[in-house]
Order: sequence, then structure tokens, then C-alpha cells
Amino acid sequence: MSSVLSGIVTLPPDAPAGRAARVVVEVRNVSRSDTPESIVAAQVLTDVPLSPGGHVPFSVTVPGELVPGDNYGLRVHVDVSGSGVMESGDLVSAEANPVPAGSTAGLIASVTLV
Repeated sequence: MSSVLSGIVTLPPDAPAGRAARVVVEVRNVSRSDTPESIVAAQVLTDVPLSPGGHVPFSVTVPGELVPGDNYGLRVHVDVSGSGVMESGDLVSAEANPVPAGSTAGLIASVTLV
């Protein structure tokens, strides 16, 4: 059985107007500080319209269930040019965007301009 996590990426007032080549929303297991975060699932959106202070809806399908007791977070990269690497002009998660236990909808992930 799979879980679907949905919500919005909130763009800051200084976000560029136009289109992003890609928006990547990752669900990561952030339970352990002594190991790298593992990517549990991701959604890649292409040719995404952007506007200052706007938002981008997302829906990530997680294969299987989220492990009870583990902690999860969202990591977002708004890749304006489509280079696949973080660069000036992109927007990224700069703070923790936790996935509350039992939540599957109404998630909010904020990003800031690089």
C-alpha cells in the first residue's frame, strides 16, 4: 500500500516571475542525525509557473507506509534553469519542513531564493 503526501510549496515575495524548468519535492527520513537523510519518495514537476509570493501544489506518492516513530521532512529545489544543481536564482528549502505524524494533506514547504 502507498501513501500520498500533498500540499504546497510557498514562494517568497522575491521569487522570480516566469517559469521553472523543474521543481523537485523530496520526502526524506530525517530520524537519525548520525546517518545521511534517505530519500523515501520524490515528485518532479516540469515547466512550472512561478510568481512572487505564489505557490506550487505537489503530490508525492510514497511507496509503502511511513514508518511510525520515524521523522520525515520535505526538501524542495525549484530549479529555474533546469541545470540539476543549486545555483543563483534557484529557490530551495532553507529551514525544516516537517511532515507531521499521520499527516498526508495540507503540507506546506517554504523555499528561499539562492
